[in-house]
Amino acid sequence: MPTKVYADLTSLVGKSQPKFENPVGYSSSASAASTSGASSRADDSSLRASKAWEVAMGPGKALPMQAFMAWMSGTNVSIFSIIITGMILMTPLKSLMSVHQTFAPLERVKGPQVDLTMQKLAFVAINVAGILFGIYRLSIMGLLPTTSSDWLAFIPAKQYVEYSL
Repeated sequence: MPTKVYADLTSLVGKSQPKFENPVGYSSSASAASTSGASSRADDSSLRASKAWEVAMGPGKALPMQAFMAWMSGTNVSIFSIIITGMILMTPLKSLMSVHQTFAPLERVKGPQVDLTMQKLAFVAINVAGILFGIYRLSIMGLLPTTSSDWLAFIPAKQYVEYSL
């Protein structure tokens, strides 16, 4: 049976730790200034604004995957393609109904108020683009009444003036 060998670290206990120099570009006065109140609030608001842009662009990252799934399901009317199209339509609709709840955690943080109007508008625009893609998908599948033959039931029957026997 082989014996286990362990490293003896007891000789390192009494030695002093080596002194490391500060890295290039580091100054202790800059780090102290970054923890001051005004600059940390500005950094916090810019961080919240950049996080809000990430949240606003999130639905746009899903659009290519939805387009790929729609392409893979084809243009025929089947249960799979209808489910995919329903998902393409319902996801942006649900997101549009909860715009304020989506951005609420970024607005309710203590500190200076951050104007998230542009982020919310971008979020709404991307979700509207998703809805338009879903409507286009319905049109391709032939589920939207876009031609005159789709409305034949509402056209009155032609009344003939003369009859020939």
